[in-house]
Amino acid sequence: MSLKLKTLLARFPRVELIGFQTPIQYLPNLSQRLGIELYVKRDDLTGIAIGGNKVRKLEYLLGDALSKGYDTVITTGAVHSNHAFVTALAAKKLGLNALLVLRGKKDAPVKGNYLLDKLMGIEVILVDAKSTYPVMEEVAEELKAKGKKAYIIPVGGASPVGTLGYVRAAAEIWEQETALGVEFDYVVHAAGSGGTFAGLTLGFNLMDSKTEVIGIDVGGLLKGLPEKVFNLIGETAGLIGCVHNLTENHIAAHLFEYGFGEYGRITKEVIETIRLVGAEEGIILDPIYTAKAFYGLMDLTRNGKIAPGSKVLFVHTGGMPGIFQYDEKVREFI
Repeated sequence: MSLKLKTLLARFPRVELIGFQTPIQYLPNLSQRLGIELYVKRDDLTGIAIGGNKVRKLEYLLGDALSKGYDTVITTGAVHSNHAFVTALAAKKLGLNALLVLRGKKDAPVKGNYLLDKLMGIEVILVDAKSTYPVMEEVAEELKAKGKKAYIIPVGGASPVGTLGYVRAAAEIWEQETALGVEFDYVVHAAGSGGTFAGLTLGFNLMDSKTEVIGIDVGGLLKGLPEKVFNLIGETAGLIGCVHNLTENHIAAHLFEYGFGEYGRITKEVIETIRLVGAEEGIILDPIYTAKAFYGLMDLTRNGKIAPGSKVLFVHTGGMPGIFQYDEKVREFI
């Protein structure tokens, strides 16, 4: 099944940024505590800078940019964006120029990923506005007038091309679970911009797998996210040239909101989850994405939506610099 899926993806330009299958590790202590068979997919170890799920998307996005002759990459996110920093560094590695248009005030504190942006000499434009896309378009036009060709990557790399990275990841997981002799009942991950959820859901669907993909909405965006993810699945399937049998209702039924009201909110539950996973398994989660997703996984287990004894894979999507970006909020609970 995975070979067929990889064959479908083979015609799309892709740069090798990871170079290996990220490990799947069994979590014995948390398995015993939660009454399930729990594993973690270490996509926090994807090999570029701070790692994380965005690197998988960038393999296709930057492959597309290079194949079409672009010399500059522009992307966006919040001032502490993991995606933005990793995109810029991966672009530089491949010989491309990189420019970040980030949401934030001009006097934003230089810490977390923003500190890393500064340290690596990445050009950053801070925009104190809800939407950064008009600014990205303006910058692209300015560069065009100077003879440059700018490739715009949306927030989180959530585009049909970027989503191919997690369609491929579904095939990788299938290969690994086959080698382990395990068939996962659920794959759980943090859902933000929706690209990872769309890619995994489509990938497992195209392999006719019984594995259910659960997205934990960490940003309080649940109202519009199912439609966005469903549309992205359709666009990605169209790009690949295949047919899926998913519905928007299916997406909505597999999305659960654990953002605690808004993106970036840190609560006692979030900090306790970071402590628990660190103490039990030696794995550090971040307070914005993965800790909320893992809290959601635990709550779904407690309330029976994930049945006792289920085989569950948690995808660690990275993001540890968030601890340092939000250090003041974190310290409130220490």
